[in-house]
Amino acid sequence: MKISVAALCLLIAGTVGQAQNVVVNLLAPVEAASPGGEVRVDLVILNPTATEVVYETPLVLAGRLSSERKGWTVELRGQAGGGAQISPRGFSYRSFIFTVPSDAKGRLVLELDRPMPVRALIDVKSVANKADPEARIVSAPLSNVLPNQPAESAIQRTFAGRFAPHEPTYFIYGADAPAAKFQFSFKYRILGDKGGLGDKVPALRGLYAGFTQRSLWDLEAESSPFFDTSYMPEIMFESQSVVDPGGEDGFQILGYQLGARHESNGRDGAASRSLNILYFRPAFVFGRLDGWNLIVLPRVFAYIADVDNNPDIREYRGNAELTAVFGRNDRFALSMTGRLGSTGKKGSIQADLTIPVRFDKLLDFATYVLIQYWDGYGESLRTYNQRTSVLRAGFSLVR
Repeated sequence: MKISVAALCLLIAGTVGQAQNVVVNLLAPVEAASPGGEVRVDLVILNPTATEVVYETPLVLAGRLSSERKGWTVELRGQAGGGAQISPRGFSYRSFIFTVPSDAKGRLVLELDRPMPVRALIDVKSVANKADPEARIVSAPLSNVLPNQPAESAIQRTFAGRFAPHEPTYFIYGADAPAAKFQFSFKYRILGDKGGLGDKVPALRGLYAGFTQRSLWDLEAESSPFFDTSYMPEIMFESQSVVDPGGEDGFQILGYQLGARHESNGRDGAASRSLNILYFRPAFVFGRLDGWNLIVLPRVFAYIADVDNNPDIREYRGNAELTAVFGRNDRFALSMTGRLGSTGKKGSIQADLTIPVRFDKLLDFATYVLIQYWDGYGESLRTYNQRTSVLRAGFSLVR
């Protein structure tokens, strides 16, 4: 497995890529809020450059609310997923909610240090009926761009802000059979932002369900059958650290993933293969996230339940893998993923070179050219104990 530079800050580990040369502003409500009430503000990200950028923000931000005489620490809870692809000279925004301290009043200043230093003015006035259970959230203008139609409300509650990229998504082709290989992957955040459980335990908002499918397709054979397919559902917890995209200290911790994954090729009889693992994967970066960097993702895992149809798989996959990605968001990235079998004699290595390309004038479309080299055991579950070496090339939508 590998993870892209642009998606690394989405990790469970994840969401990694921070956009370069963006402008961040904080938009506050025009209406006054009430003490003890909730306020929705919008973090607006402007892309003044001529190229598309990817910007990541965490689900929770730390802020300071202050008057001339007193200050309070507030927690801003994100209302959507952290990653945004921002078109050239375009903008995106993320909404955050925070609770006004019960003893706050007057004209206050809300300040954030991360992801960039920003501030906004918040008016707080007492209301006649403080116990009104129907009190609404005071919102910034962008939060109300779309009307709350019934169908749209249902879609927002079920889908919006919940789906995000997980592992890379690509299609590649080579000269050796099985010639084609493709993968798609996504994750879904289980808890929303308004549920009571998420309010009581905010960390649970990092709980995701994920799914990855990777297929080897023998396009050159008669009737073009699929050689093998791995289906990988999983449940995982992501903890993301607030990081400085332009950090000069050379080393930052991006977060970690903790999860359980099932992998099966969906076949029966002698061709059946399956396994279950528990894994832990931290993420570290050396260098600047808005420039050249090296991202390191070690993963350690343990096999659970039975592996009767591939009992010696540990000899080929081992119990650990290491991914290292060198590059930058708007340039090429080289990813290397290696595994070593439990005996120290077998294993595999996969190298992925991705180069961004754009078709702005013709298609308004951006993607990556992907060149992938594989050497080792277990490119598919069906052949986990057979060594293969293959070069393929194609495109990647998520790297």
